[in-house]
Amino acid sequence: MPWLAIPFSDLQAKKSLTQRFRIEGIPSLVIVDPSGVPIQTEGVDLIYKYGIQAFPFTPERISELEEEEKAKHASQTLENLISSHGRDYLINQIGEQVPVSELVGKTVGLYFSASCPPCEKFTPRLASVYHSLKQKNESFEIIYISIDRDESGYLKCFQSMLWLALPFGDETVKSLLKYFNVQGIPTLIIIGPDGKTVTREGRNLVNLHLELAYPFTEAQISLLQERLDEEAKSYPRSFHHIGHRHILNLVSASSGGGPFICCECDEQGSGWAYQCIDCGYEIHPKCVKELEIGGDEENTVRTEDQLRA
Repeated sequence: MPWLAIPFSDLQAKKSLTQRFRIEGIPSLVIVDPSGVPIQTEGVDLIYKYGIQAFPFTPERISELEEEEKAKHASQTLENLISSHGRDYLINQIGEQVPVSELVGKTVGLYFSASCPPCEKFTPRLASVYHSLKQKNESFEIIYISIDRDESGYLKCFQSMLWLALPFGDETVKSLLKYFNVQGIPTLIIIGPDGKTVTREGRNLVNLHLELAYPFTEAQISLLQERLDEEAKSYPRSFHHIGHRHILNLVSASSGGGPFICCECDEQGSGWAYQCIDCGYEIHPKCVKELEIGGDEENTVRTEDQLRA
């Protein structure tokens, strides 16, 4: 690091600063003004999002950048997102060039992915959704945006996909990561037929609703949520998960079932869930159904009524 540091042996100073700024995770960057007054506690996010432009990190400067960002998103089109100087095309799996203009007017998923276990697990699910929508002749496309550092990883991932991609190492990747503030993968961002961002929660919506999430609009998701709420009325209020050895209780978004990672399938979830309050174990209701269908001794689930019987 090209800057100064607290001496390693000064444990008291490190403890004092950690407590003063309530540091709960790393990396963490607190910005103080010339007089020593803290002006930003989320410096890491600001650096990720704006880079050097965030300096001097004052509230006024951040407000300016936020207004600029709003203006960019308001004038956003698929072509100015994906095209770059000298390249107005994507590539398919046999290396052919497909003009970006052919995707204009369609719902498009920007799929940020790489050679990593979470991506390798999610990609087949996304491929199944893509195939299903294609069979229904829906105007849906996906663009693979690789975060891999080597071309072999890029090619390995792309071979398992059914859609188009940005060329490996394309300069547009960095600008898209910054523009959408992508901080983890896999990430699926949905662009509507008008070229505007529909949602950045495509991965979560695919996990929850599969192809029914299409076209990923607020109206569609609200409709699906209403259906989930209705279905939840028939769910058992709790059950004993034999594998986990605890009682799991049914919770909704309003009663503790906010965004979570399912402990059965390792995928995102939100809203309705079965949760162990004591240890935070949480799973999708659909995973409960799959356990019931699977029915092996290690993964048997029993409702409280069954246990009492």
